[in-house]
Amino acid sequence: EQLAAKTGMNGLFFGLPTQATANAMFNRVDKWLSEIATDQKEKLQIKLMHGKAQFNEEYRNIANADNIEDDSGAVVVNEWFNGKKSILSSFVIGTVDHLLLMGLKQKHLALRHLGMSGKVVVIDEVHAYDIYMDSYLEKAVQWLGAYHVPVIALSATLPVAKRNSLLQAYCVGKYGNKRFKTTNEDWKTCHSYPLLSILDGKTLKQVSDFSDELKNTSIEITRLNIEDSELIKTINQKISDGGVAGVIVNTVRRAQELARLAESKMPSDVNILVLHSAFLATDRRKLENKLQDAIGKNKKRPYKMIVIGTQVLEQSLDIDFDVMYTDIAPMDLILQRIGRLHRHQIQRPKKLEKPQLYIMGINEFGNYGDANESIYAKYLLTKTDYFLKDKVNIPSDISDLVQKVYSEITDSEIKNLRESKQIFEINQKKSKHKANGYQIEAPDDEETLHGWLDNDSGTDLKDSKAEAAVRDTNESIEIVLLYQ
Repeated sequence: EQLAAKTGMNGLFFGLPTQATANAMFNRVDKWLSEIATDQKEKLQIKLMHGKAQFNEEYRNIANADNIEDDSGAVVVNEWFNGKKSILSSFVIGTVDHLLLMGLKQKHLALRHLGMSGKVVVIDEVHAYDIYMDSYLEKAVQWLGAYHVPVIALSATLPVAKRNSLLQAYCVGKYGNKRFKTTNEDWKTCHSYPLLSILDGKTLKQVSDFSDELKNTSIEITRLNIEDSELIKTINQKISDGGVAGVIVNTVRRAQELARLAESKMPSDVNILVLHSAFLATDRRKLENKLQDAIGKNKKRPYKMIVIGTQVLEQSLDIDFDVMYTDIAPMDLILQRIGRLHRHQIQRPKKLEKPQLYIMGINEFGNYGDANESIYAKYLLTKTDYFLKDKVNIPSDISDLVQKVYSEITDSEIKNLRESKQIFEINQKKSKHKANGYQIEAPDDEETLHGWLDNDSGTDLKDSKAEAAVRDTNESIEIVLLYQ
């Protein structure tokens, strides 16, 4: 609100990594806007932007309300702002893809830029994007800088290199170069946590003095290398006196296999909830609501529960586990997962009063199995395994651990890293090169919008291909199930 007042912006774009996190954030933004609309007796237009928005019940209720013409203050959905015009709504909550599309050569590009140019832009979980998406993110941030749009980038686990590149991209867009004044000589390497890095005009200010507010929680970490059937038995013993166990794995197949085992071996008094990206849209939305209602903030928790899921559980969801089991992943994602462990100040079962994290998928140091290594770079997994000790203090250890894994300076501490690092670097270069083929040019004061979509890259810019181009994924097919 303060940034909007200061810069004359009249709306908000809130970009999140997944549909689940966008749905959760939509409810919070809606509540905030409803209070403002009532106080100011005005209509405020809201939009939920992602591919399954029509399945969000809260959003549908607002869209179907008939109060858009009356005199009361309210949050409304204006049906005129749909399709490509959706981004023109004043308050937009959606997946980050809609921001990244600012950098993509595609029809209606000017409409996307127009929609973003009058808003405060918030990018949540900014660490969560791979180098392919980061390439688009930096291009979008450059253009936001050119429009003097205020940007807030949020992350608890941001590598310094990514932080610096975003600051410099904004500066390039706004002022034409990467140089800014700063009183902090070590801004490029600053590991402080928490940390605010503020580009105020051409001056970078960093604020890190939050020591009075910082309360550390000590997390016990144990490597666990056992068969899945034994894992289910271990979890059952852990919550025998009550508790909620979270199990986060790296693939949908593994989540499904564990769920089948849990359903066959767990006692009847244990609630089992499974959440991953392969559910039908309607079922997934019901499961997300069920999860929030069970272990969200200030909810009445079940006596015994096991939640099995994939990466959808690690980002932006305000849920709380008494104990957690997770497959090995890069350090920033492990720490994000830890963020759902003992998240709220509540009474816990005696066995689970201390936060405990169990790491799975480590066959031996440097060997993390084909499934895990196909999802995450072996180079990052090896460094994470090396630097993750038996105890972690949250939040004071967060930044130091993330920087150790993502900095090349620490590579010399680990033996036999050379081959996996070479593979990692080659794949990074390939991804960046691939992303560049679809991108528009950087902002330039001398140029007009003419020629934005000129295609000299040899790539196919048809809509279906371009829509998927901001994420480095395979093309997918929408399936509509009908029954008679």
